[in-house]
Amino acid sequence: MSSQPFISFAGVSKSYDGMHNVVEGLDLDVARGEFVSLLGPSGSGKTTTLMMLAGFESPTRGEIRLAGKRLDDKPPHRRDIGMVFQNYALFPHMTIAENVAFPLSVRRVSRGEQKMRVARALDMVELSHLAERRPAQLSGGQQQRVALARALVFEPSVVLMDEPLGALDKRLRESMQYEIMKLHRELSLTIVYVTHDQNEALTMSDRVAVFSDGRIQQAATPTELYENAANAFVANFVGENNGLTGRVNSGDGEWAAMQLADGSTVHGRPGAGLAPGDTAMLALRPERAHLASTPEAVLEAERQNMNVLHALVEELVYCGDHHRVHLKLVHGESVVVKVPNTQHHDLPALGRQTAVTWRRDDCKVLPAAPAPPRAASSSGGTDYSAASPSSSASPLIAGVN
Repeated sequence: MSSQPFISFAGVSKSYDGMHNVVEGLDLDVARGEFVSLLGPSGSGKTTTLMMLAGFESPTRGEIRLAGKRLDDKPPHRRDIGMVFQNYALFPHMTIAENVAFPLSVRRVSRGEQKMRVARALDMVELSHLAERRPAQLSGGQQQRVALARALVFEPSVVLMDEPLGALDKRLRESMQYEIMKLHRELSLTIVYVTHDQNEALTMSDRVAVFSDGRIQQAATPTELYENAANAFVANFVGENNGLTGRVNSGDGEWAAMQLADGSTVHGRPGAGLAPGDTAMLALRPERAHLASTPEAVLEAERQNMNVLHALVEELVYCGDHHRVHLKLVHGESVVVKVPNTQHHDLPALGRQTAVTWRRDDCKVLPAAPAPPRAASSSGGTDYSAASPSSSASPLIAGVN
């Protein structure tokens, strides 16, 4: 990938009413050939960001550039961008081949060239044998592959995907994730992908930008997001998290000490901006916590300078490859521990006293979470279910797909 940004958002904001921004002060660069996911809850600004890049919305402030050139004055069909929508947006009266050929026909590509490109695009998604069928005769997964072929057929410089797998069942989602990742690698595509599914984002992306309340909270590799969340929102939104709350006692640069409600102290890697006396959250992934059911195990954990808290076993949940052990701490907060399902691993009994332990470097002390994100505007500024092209059609399809 080039070190120069291929896509660049600089100070981009979007307001629908002139008072409230659904996207605010957005700065984001995407390298050529990179797969970047925009992840966040409903109303967080991720779809609005995608629509501004596509040309369906215009920024209130800021600049969006593609390959160094501003996009502000270009309509969607002149942005060299392919788009895949959640609802497929296929024309029901056209065959699969005609649907895929549509963006070529509006670009006045010759019929001979159209036929060759359509055949190649359908072959990429392994649907050549269904070229003469109509969308209603295909499964949801097949229709999504047609939509993907249509987005790729004119060889765009960027492919945008707005919750493209949201309507598929679990098995088809996983299959299509693999197909998209495979095409990304083989064709060196630049993909910007919107999703609210954290597992999908972590699985597929080179980088993930986590949105909340119109702002990017953190943009990083999936590993960095999961292992080193920048703030409490990211820690809670990406993956499962035991968010113990307390007050910062001290910090020496390497470790931060946080006092819980019962007076016990736990230590972890310090987040940015912590100061003694601050309200804080200790982020701990359930698979990084361990049970110490005997006095000897507790002593060994203490000897290794690990965090140790005593708890009561409240619930045991069988999850196939692991058990979820729900614990109630002395001061009332709950902790979940994931225990691998092995033949030789004993689980504590319900109602039994035990201890939970974890390494200091397996957790992070972060400033307490801000207020929750605001709800999506009633104006529909972040809801594009109606704005996305429908099968009966909007001329916007011609511009992007």
